Amino acid sequence: MALSTCIKCGGTLFETKEATPRNSNFKLTFIQCSSCGGVVGVMDFYNIGQIIHELADNLSVPLNK
Repeated sequence: MALSTCIKCGGTLFETKEATPRNSNFKLTFIQCSSCGGVVGVMDFYNIGQIIHELADNLSVPLNK
């Protein structure tokens, strides 16, 4: 299996960083290199799938799990 590497510095350790970009109303989670801070990916701050399942459970709507 290939080892993920940072495109900026070649580092192989990554971390998540919560941020609200300028002029944005939403938080995001950046996946960034632990060495140089280069951003390699972005995810929604909230786990939308989990929220949908919780809402469905509260409404008693069966979803395939």
